[in-house]
Amino acid sequence: MSTTLHLIRHGQAAFGSDDYDQLSELGREQSRLLGAALAPLAGEGDVAICGGMRRHRETAEECLAAMAATPRERPAATQASPSPASGRGVGVRAPTYDERWNEFDHVQILARHRPEYADHARLRADLKAHSDPHRAFQSLFAAAMQRWAGGEYDGDYDETWPAFRTRCLAAVQAAADAADGARNVWIFTSGGPIAAIAQALLDAPEDQALRLSWTLVNASHTQVHAARGGLRLSTFNGHAHLYPREGLITYR
Repeated sequence: MSTTLHLIRHGQAAFGSDDYDQLSELGREQSRLLGAALAPLAGEGDVAICGGMRRHRETAEECLAAMAATPRERPAATQASPSPASGRGVGVRAPTYDERWNEFDHVQILARHRPEYADHARLRADLKAHSDPHRAFQSLFAAAMQRWAGGEYDGDYDETWPAFRTRCLAAVQAAADAADGARNVWIFTSGGPIAAIAQALLDAPEDQALRLSWTLVNASHTQVHAARGGLRLSTFNGHAHLYPREGLITYR
């Protein structure tokens, strides 16, 4: 039986706050909506894996709780003999933690590009001075990421882009190996690992990983199938569960 690895990007984090590594209230809502949408896919004995960051853990808590609380309809032909995974509750095992699913160190990447922004208060003040802080941050961050991924300044970073990519690919292979016959593995992580894995599975040029990461929506859903032939990307950045009302689609 093949296993599906579900790569879930965390909900909206607390952009602009003193502690970015936590979900905003909107991020919690996004995570609950995702869990309710994914409930029909879940089954008894599913595996859950969580990165080591707070925003990963909080996304997992909200998503898995909503997944378990969402009634699941059974086909009429099977209603006489319900399965353990039907109805309320899906039997997902308690998450294990694997820090290989952590995001790259964006604080260091920014500081190596603009040393004055090692002072988080300075960064916040400068962004607030812009008419569009999110757009200003995106421009700054894109330039910092290009410097990191370009290879010319590898000695400046504790973890280079190739090292980051290698650990992400090791994490996804380890998740596939740990499935142990489970139909689904639910993985709660960040945009960087998802983009790096998608780029590798598509055999796309490495600079495409950064472009892929810019498109990833908070609480989005990417699927990778694991079978005898190896890993195969099935869907990328699904977020139809966020369509119901304006303002649910965010990128930070």
